[in-house]
Amino acid sequence: MSTKFCPACSTNVSTKLWTAHTTGRKHKQRVAELKAQAAKSSSKFAAKNNGIIASGDKRPLQVSSDDVDSSAKRSKLENCEQGLIATTKHISASSASNEFAFIPAGFFDNPEQNDKTEATIEKQKLLDAEYQKFMNEISAVEQEVAAEDDVDVKAFTHERQLESIDETMGYWKSLNALEKRKEAIAEVHKNQEMDETKDDEKEEESDDEEFEIDFEGDNWRSRKIF
Repeated sequence: MSTKFCPACSTNVSTKLWTAHTTGRKHKQRVAELKAQAAKSSSKFAAKNNGIIASGDKRPLQVSSDDVDSSAKRSKLENCEQGLIATTKHISASSASNEFAFIPAGFFDNPEQNDKTEATIEKQKLLDAEYQKFMNEISAVEQEVAAEDDVDVKAFTHERQLESIDETMGYWKSLNALEKRKEAIAEVHKNQEMDETKDDEKEEESDDEEFEIDFEGDNWRSRKIF
């Protein structure tokens, strides 16, 4: 795995994570600290030089080890910043080239290719519009069919209710006819029983008349009963 060395953080960073590292909080904080140290050392060094020039002292300039270290740090920081800028530009260019790697070289400089691309885009727009129109028509038809089905269901339900009412009324009529027939049959039986009773009574009366004995008269003894 390829890595890059970050002078500010003194660490190796993966190439894939380089952009994330350079934009991270810790890296920016470290760079700011180095800049502050370099600026402080530079101002201190400039103040010393100005003091020497103002006093007219022509003695050889003596540079302390602290100044040498500060200059080295400043140089290191400048080199670090330049390296970071160059690396960032290189990574940005590489990322851009990778993103458009599928486009042929000079593609956008070719009018014929541009025309083909524009024609393809326009054609795709027309196809999308036609497809959307088609889907809208299908949706409208589906809504109409659903509405018709709803009407059919309501009509069928109403008709079924009417049929059910007619059937119920037919059942009641049949039951009423049966009740009337039952009453008529019962009346006939009752009349027959009454006629039979009357006939029986008449027969009994006739029998009584036949066996009636006349006990009145003088010659009742002369009649033979048995």
